Amino acid sequence: MEDFNSQYANHSKLEQLKQFILEHGTYIELKKGERFTIQGKVNHRGAYIEHGLLRYTRVDEKGNIHIVGYTFSGEFAGSLCTLIEPNQPSLVTIEAVCDTKICYMSYSKVEEFFAANVETMQLKCTLVEQSYLLMYHRLMDMYCKTTAELYLDLLNRCPDIQEYITLKEIASFLQVTPETISRIRRGLNK
Repeated sequence: MEDFNSQYANHSKLEQLKQFILEHGTYIELKKGERFTIQGKVNHRGAYIEHGLLRYTRVDEKGNIHIVGYTFSGEFAGSLCTLIEPNQPSLVTIEAVCDTKICYMSYSKVEEFFAANVETMQLKCTLVEQSYLLMYHRLMDMYCKTTAELYLDLLNRCPDIQEYITLKEIASFLQVTPETISRIRRGLNK
């Protein structure tokens, strides 16, 4: 489960930020379904996931819920918009898919850490750059890969993801119907 966003989350420069959060943050366990961030509300904290899985969802104007991302053990979680613009309401709801242990910290304390010196200020740039790269690669994949390729990429990055999320959730994340995922699975089993 840890391989999903790891090429971005495990950037060597972010180790110092991780250590700061783990040493000075607050540890909590989110129960399955418990929310860390609520769409439309200002969230003043970010987290490092010690163990577990968080789902990012967004409700559209019609009330439809869209799964827009996941973060796993060993990754950072939070609303990047709020980190960049502190009074910006979160664009997503972040909730625990299973019991999840996190260490969280207020964005103001993270900003104090970033402002400490040039080296730590560079860490903020690295965090934003890595987040941008993740989003950009996902956007390119949406345009350039078939649904079957996206599904296989998902399974390759996170082989046990099906133990934690339903077929319907995978379909929502890949922006297709559950029937499409079922057809892909049948094709793979032939």
